[in-house]
Amino acid sequence: MVYNDLRSKLNEYNWDDGFEIPKQILAAPSCDLALALEIFYLSDGYAFLDDSTKTTDLKEWGKFIAVLYDDILNDKFPKTSTAFEIPLSQVHLYLTLKEYLYPLCLPPTYMFSCF
Repeated sequence: MVYNDLRSKLNEYNWDDGFEIPKQILAAPSCDLALALEIFYLSDGYAFLDDSTKTTDLKEWGKFIAVLYDDILNDKFPKTSTAFEIPLSQVHLYLTLKEYLYPLCLPPTYMFSCF
């Protein structure tokens, strides 16, 4: 399937319909890292990273997102000139920086210089 067709399929997809369509998109040879990251973001991958899903009973989602996460980390998807920029709000960006920079013992005021 052509890359633009994969993007169209993803944009028209209803996440209440299960994970077969995203799995098909990810299995396509023309699926690149940008598209895989977009699927990770749209499937609420941030909740997976944040560990806020430990108490949920979403087994199908948990399997899907864990496999996708591992595939991204293991460079399954080729890097191309296409990019995906995560649309974080300023508040979400601040909270993410605070969570991941604070344990590194950086002063909290350092985070404000990142904006």
